[in-house]
Amino acid sequence: MRFTIKSLLLAGSLITAAAAETTEIQMFYPEGEVTFAPHSLQASIINANAEATTYQVKCVDDSDVCDLAVPATVTQGPSAFTMNAVVVTGTLGVKGTGTVQEACQITSSTQGASCSISLGLEFNTLGISTSTSWTTATSIKGDDITYRAIPVTAGVNKLNSPQATESPGVAASVQYGGAAAAAVIAAIGML
Repeated sequence: MRFTIKSLLLAGSLITAAAAETTEIQMFYPEGEVTFAPHSLQASIINANAEATTYQVKCVDDSDVCDLAVPATVTQGPSAFTMNAVVVTGTLGVKGTGTVQEACQITSSTQGASCSISLGLEFNTLGISTSTSWTTATSIKGDDITYRAIPVTAGVNKLNSPQATESPGVAASVQYGGAAAAAVIAAIGML
């Protein structure tokens, strides 16, 4: 019996120690507001180099507050942030899908950023569909820039690979989205 209790205590302490070593990314939130509740998200690192890290962001399995339809792709570095996201929601028989593409050039977290945001919305109800899209540009003051911690569940080893310190030989692939997803969710939620 003592062996079992000691084994359980040891296993519990190892799990706690492993949990304490969780790697997190600091995800750029250009408007200081949380697009998605950070506790509802997790990230997997796809690629890392000296200029940027690319990762997929998805909902945690048991989240009931995350509206991502598929994992979002984010590329983030000290001077740039891009994200592609697709969100879904529904209310009162109306289903909505929003596609968000955002690209930001970050001067610094204290000076500000310039962002281009493209939104596409499609609504369906009673067999009738309608859609709209628009693109806008905005400047964000440094006071409105924050970063949110998102746990990394896969690909952490890519942060320590030799490629993580090398600059890419060709222009990195740019993908979009981000805080504008909040606008999509808000627009869909107004139905």
